[in-house]
Amino acid sequence: MAIEVDPDGLGGSGRALGDVATRFGQALTAFQAELAAFGRPWGSDDIGSLIGAAHDEVSAFAFECFDSALEEIAAAGTDLTDMAVRYAEIEAAITQGFDGLRRALGG
Repeated sequence: MAIEVDPDGLGGSGRALGDVATRFGQALTAFQAELAAFGRPWGSDDIGSLIGAAHDEVSAFAFECFDSALEEIAAAGTDLTDMAVRYAEIEAAITQGFDGLRRALGG
């Protein structure tokens, strides 16, 4: 079984993931701003305070999860891009080695 690697495809996928991370980050920032623009519509009475505290905890946890996902997507994009560069360098070195061997053998 042969494994073929397409460095250009890997690099393109890495860049695409980077773009996804950028757009996701922008959408997340816009969502946080929109959410903040609502203020605290539940009021400041006892029930409103409880709702507000629950909202703050849940939204803080959710945004931590979103931030972690964003970091992972961006890191995966960087890793794929770096992998593409390494594969291209290795392929070039192998080709250069075989060309040198062919020349040495008189081919």
